[in-house]
Amino acid sequence: MKSTLRNYATAAALLIPVAGAFVAQPASAQERAYVAQPAIRSMALNSNAGLRPGATLRLQMYATPGARWSSVTLADGVRVALRERSPGNYTGAYTVRRGDRIDPTSQMMARAGYRERVVTSSIDFPPSFQALAMGGPPATMAPNIERFVMAPHGRLEPGRELRFRLVGAPGGDAWLDIPGVIRGVDLQETRPGVYEGSYTIRRRDDMDAFDRAVATLQSGRERATARVEIRGGEFGYGYGRGGEDWNR
Repeated sequence: MKSTLRNYATAAALLIPVAGAFVAQPASAQERAYVAQPAIRSMALNSNAGLRPGATLRLQMYATPGARWSSVTLADGVRVALRERSPGNYTGAYTVRRGDRIDPTSQMMARAGYRERVVTSSIDFPPSFQALAMGGPPATMAPNIERFVMAPHGRLEPGRELRFRLVGAPGGDAWLDIPGVIRGVDLQETRPGVYEGSYTIRRRDDMDAFDRAVATLQSGRERATARVEIRGGEFGYGYGRGGEDWNR
């Protein structure tokens, strides 16, 4: 009888962890259901010469950071690969070929591949490109921004001077905004297409705001914007480390 009871107790003890495992699985699945899904938030397209052969198209897409690959399809056979320049900021460029048939009245298809899924988004061409297909005079193209970088040169702390540089279309008016910190920091054109400025951190500034700085380049009535890339120093997400020259 005692042997029978011991065997029963041993069997019951062995079943407890298994039962616990079965209970835990639905809880884990429920937690996974609340994980934020990756998304494509916006995209910008600029050109230095419309859609004529030889024109350089520059694309910028904002999406969930960490995509394994990303691209934008402009037409059949015209797919532009993008690179994540800073967290969530994907950029790429394409030179229009003579045989390309890019129709600005259709839509672009943006794609980003993550670990478990591929996100897609259909996006209209900007109005300035759509005007090219209407037979009338084309609208003024927005000025192009090639890159906008910040070099902190050390830890972010009060008294530290931050240097900013924007490379884009020459002859424009450029400035930057740091959300919650300051707006309208002037960027002077030091040579054609290169705009530079600086900002000294104050004690009350939010240190988490600087990687969200946005530059604006205006030419006439048209504007283009770009989010900052971090290069050099100790601040950033692994971009521009290893002594990279921020002037490039």
